[in-house]
Amino acid sequence: MRTSWIVVAILASVSAGLLIAKQYRSPSSVEPPLSVVETLPDFTLPDLNDQPRSVTEWSGRSLIINFWATWCAPCRREMPLLQSLQDEHDEDSLQVIGVAMDNRADAQRFITETGVTYPILYGVDEAAMVAESFGDEFVGLPFTAFIVPGGEILTLLSGELDAADLRELAGEMDAIASGQSSVAEARKRLLAN
Repeated sequence: MRTSWIVVAILASVSAGLLIAKQYRSPSSVEPPLSVVETLPDFTLPDLNDQPRSVTEWSGRSLIINFWATWCAPCRREMPLLQSLQDEHDEDSLQVIGVAMDNRADAQRFITETGVTYPILYGVDEAAMVAESFGDEFVGLPFTAFIVPGGEILTLLSGELDAADLRELAGEMDAIASGQSSVAEARKRLLAN
């Protein structure tokens, strides 16, 4: 009986690894997603206080919506980068929102340990359905959506973010928010880099 549990654990680990292992594509290699929704899907999930939160609460600003899980090592590594970016921006201009594909207790424990202060929403199946509502770019975790004011999706990325790519994307979002650029121009620059 113990051997069968070990086999099940190994298969589960391999399956999770395959979902997560999609090769990271930097913003410069990501073409504007054509087979996905063009605007932010409307969704509501509970926060860690079990209060329902609608994504519309943060409309009118740039959003970085990061889907993660406590068992996902790349997710855990990129969260300090997201926290640092949030600390550098006024929440009225750019808001990072974490969406934990976890149960409340595990997500709360992790957030307490790490000191992440940006809003965290959670749900296991519900959060997965929200991620899937962005279209076929969602294949595993971490998964991040970059939304400009007005709700248009700038880009979607599967895989671990690095500091340089995150800053580049945040800069493009800032330029769009200030009227110095359009989404189409930003996408062209991201493709050219």
